[in-house]
Amino acid sequence: MAVPTGAGVGGEASAAYQTEGGWRQGGKGASIWDTFAHRPSAPAGGDVASDSYNNLFRDAEGLRRLGVSHYRFSLSWARLLPNGTAPVNPAGLAHYSRLLGHLRELGIEPVVTLYHWDLPQGLQDAFGGWASPVLPQLFRDYAELCFRHFGGQVRYWLTIDNPYVVAWHGYGTGQLPPGVRGGPRLGYRAAHHLLQAHAKVWHLYNDHFRLTQRGKVSISLSSHWIKPQRMTEKNIKECQKSLDFVLGWFAKPVFIDGDYPESMRSNLSSLLPEFSEVEKKYVKGTADFFALSFGATLSFQLLDSYMKFQQLESISLRQLLYWISSEYNNPEIFIVENSWFVSGSTKRDDAKYIYYLKKFIMETLKAIRYDGVNVFGYTVWSLLDGFEWHRGYSIRRGLFYVDFQSHDKKLMPKSSVLFYQKLIEKNGFPPLPENQPIEGTFSCGFAWGIVDNYIQVSLMIKPTCCPASSVHHIDKFAG
Repeated sequence: MAVPTGAGVGGEASAAYQTEGGWRQGGKGASIWDTFAHRPSAPAGGDVASDSYNNLFRDAEGLRRLGVSHYRFSLSWARLLPNGTAPVNPAGLAHYSRLLGHLRELGIEPVVTLYHWDLPQGLQDAFGGWASPVLPQLFRDYAELCFRHFGGQVRYWLTIDNPYVVAWHGYGTGQLPPGVRGGPRLGYRAAHHLLQAHAKVWHLYNDHFRLTQRGKVSISLSSHWIKPQRMTEKNIKECQKSLDFVLGWFAKPVFIDGDYPESMRSNLSSLLPEFSEVEKKYVKGTADFFALSFGATLSFQLLDSYMKFQQLESISLRQLLYWISSEYNNPEIFIVENSWFVSGSTKRDDAKYIYYLKKFIMETLKAIRYDGVNVFGYTVWSLLDGFEWHRGYSIRRGLFYVDFQSHDKKLMPKSSVLFYQKLIEKNGFPPLPENQPIEGTFSCGFAWGIVDNYIQVSLMIKPTCCPASSVHHIDKFAG
């Protein structure tokens, strides 16, 4: 089954802090992740990571080899504005200009994330980060710099990656940087400011850059999928509530009516900030497509158990896509992050990763062909192994293997590279003769056995469909 016209597989992704390294190079300022990773008891962070800052040609060659149509990456706010505000760092501008130049030479569409969790430490120190109402305007100023310098080469912009994690675990639980344990109230306040920041940037682009740059802007939202423990009306409503509290928290204001889901407003009372009528109109409609992230780390491992409402998680991407289509008026959906993970000790044989990748891509195709979901693009996470946030280097999610102990950090293709390469080449799963389903039975007397690695096995098989005297002896020894 091939992907329909208008929908494309063939994207790759990475994030600045996870892969760039070079944390003290080129005038870059400190980010909240730098500070968090440099605590005395903290494990290794992203100081070097995959060293993409010093290996732009290496990464571009990996993209060329895969044959991808687009590449999603994030800009480091602290590399462009070391203190979070002016003055601008010329070396940072030059670095991303070179990257965009390589992509243009290869004919690869850039998909650029403005903020992927690495807030400049200066803004956290001066204002309290996203807990402050000052941040939305500062984020708008940063976005304007990016639109002016890079907008001519970028058609797809993502303002913020996974605001759920930024707000809830950055300012509520303190599990992730900046590590503020402010409880639910501060988590909801930070989320409120993230939504305001996103809306400001969308309006900025819409009012001043869209006409000349002809791009699109959205916000990358992550979600899990959940199913009821038992098929009762109460459990089904709890599943809806779970999706409201994670995905709907941000999606409903942006895609429906500028306000939070009713289940949140009725359950959280004074904890949840309120939008004025003017603010609702300002936030509503501030996305040109639905950017979805779905994967192990963001969708499940960082999902607060409280937000499951005692229901069961599921990894059904197809059902989530159908729910988004139904809940948010059939938007155009761009899957901007998807994959699973393998152990950090895995080198180049990543069969488990391929299994999940194939599963998710086939579910996407079924959602398009059978359910009428409007998906127009798919992006694998990630191009190369890197620093995996709270999991550090204990897991790997890249198509290319990186030996983090080596000096040159060469990219070595895993088995998944060939799989994804062929998938892109064929644009899906075309109906090849060897893939056609078959029905039928084997011949009477066909031998069925099992082998043990060390013990000689003697099997006596008496097929029920044959005369009793027809007995087959099979002796095998596996060394």
